[in-house]
Amino acid sequence: MQETNSKKDSKKSKTLLLNAKNKVSAKSKIEKEAKTIIPNKEKKPGLKLPIFSKFRPKASHIIIAVFLVVFLAFFARVAIWEHNYLAAMEGSERDIVTSGDGEVYEGGDEVDTTQPTETQIAEYTVAPDMPRYLTIPSLGIRNARIVQVGLKDNNEMGTPRSAYDIGWYNQSSLPGTSGTALINAHGGNLGNGIFRNLPGIQPGAEIRIEMGDGRLYTYRVVDTVTKPLGDEANNYMSTAFTSPVPGKGSISLITCTGDWWQASQTYSQRFFARAVLE
Repeated sequence: MQETNSKKDSKKSKTLLLNAKNKVSAKSKIEKEAKTIIPNKEKKPGLKLPIFSKFRPKASHIIIAVFLVVFLAFFARVAIWEHNYLAAMEGSERDIVTSGDGEVYEGGDEVDTTQPTETQIAEYTVAPDMPRYLTIPSLGIRNARIVQVGLKDNNEMGTPRSAYDIGWYNQSSLPGTSGTALINAHGGNLGNGIFRNLPGIQPGAEIRIEMGDGRLYTYRVVDTVTKPLGDEANNYMSTAFTSPVPGKGSISLITCTGDWWQASQTYSQRFFARAVLE
């Protein structure tokens, strides 16, 4: 019986040992499979989220974006305003010089030195109440065409585009009235300006102006003066706008004279002659 128990114990031990080996073998198998699965999982690429889903705007980004929108809107409004302003001002009196027959001259310093023909002078017409021709017998000026001039961009009185034309400032009185008409033209001793000899005119000299309807007005020179370009000439303009004989209609003739300043492309002096209506 003792031998039988020993056999039973031996059999039981073998069974336990076999179970232990089976457990070890099963554990090793599981670990091996786990090692095989884990690397494969690591190598498998994960799903990538779209870039925009990762972006998280900051407060600084929002401020910059708002600033850019306001900046662009501001300049867009300026551009639109400037376009509308220039379109509205195009053709306004501030920017143009207008001739007596309705032709429009842009303000500027370009001078046309082409002498008009006798036919062009004879066929020149203006409105009936506008000045048409100017004549100064003592200077050899006969039927010089009169055109209207306004203010240039720099607030200077415009001058005719042609060196052979006379300018009547259209913000002054009309010839033949009780006010003072301002007349100017190109002068100086270097070119062919119609008023190049005006500084030689003498008191008592006759000046005639013919209107568009044929009316003729005669003036007599009362005084003349030469002023340096700048403050003195500018200050004299108030005198040029008045009659030398109170209560009488007058004209004031203005032109360039003196030395030629190459840098500023003008003459150093301005000559004025005032004459009263007879």
